[in-house]
Amino acid sequence: MIRSHSLRRSAQLARRRLRRALPAVGVLLAAAVLTGCGGRPVQAGAAAVVGPDRITESAVQARVAEFRAQAARLPSGQYQEQAGLVGATVSGMIFSEVVEHALAEHRLTVSDTEIAQARADQAQAWGGEAGLEQMLLLKHAVPAGEIDTFHREQIGLQKLAALGGQQIGTTEGNKTVHQLLAEAAGELKVTVNPRYGSWDAQQAVLESPSEEWLPQSGAAA
Repeated sequence: MIRSHSLRRSAQLARRRLRRALPAVGVLLAAAVLTGCGGRPVQAGAAAVVGPDRITESAVQARVAEFRAQAARLPSGQYQEQAGLVGATVSGMIFSEVVEHALAEHRLTVSDTEIAQARADQAQAWGGEAGLEQMLLLKHAVPAGEIDTFHREQIGLQKLAALGGQQIGTTEGNKTVHQLLAEAAGELKVTVNPRYGSWDAQQAVLESPSEEWLPQSGAAA
């Protein structure tokens, strides 16, 4: 059931990362926002600063390396890396922090039991754990080690939409989530290291540079 895929340009990757959804329940986040604020310098060695937390360059490189190692084990021809992986990785790591902050602000939690159930449902839908890992890797740039985080975010987004009596994937539900994430990102004062790109305020995505500073692996075999 898994078709050949390739990651597109940075804006497309980041936009897809921000709009990822749980296929089993058919949810879709239409426009989750990550508002960048340039009022403070990015600390040395940081890819981004989100509130009191630093997303380090080493953490980004480790996440990218994990992705590439998993992609390299796919059958030949299923994946060929294109520009945008690093920017999408930074964007996704920031997104996780923003969602977590929004949930905490509204005293919402996602339990390990909820995550395990969502993962089990998705694995069943994709023919087992291996199928789930492959689908999330190719469609959403989620390496195996981040699958639980992915599901935590998706369940969290559903709970944020429910605060307004809405469902994610609907116009009103998406508006509710968009507003709550915008507020959370504003409170956190997200700042991104220019080497990783800059925030597009209108599209709410990370526009990534060429990434020549980080070696590319090319086609995975």
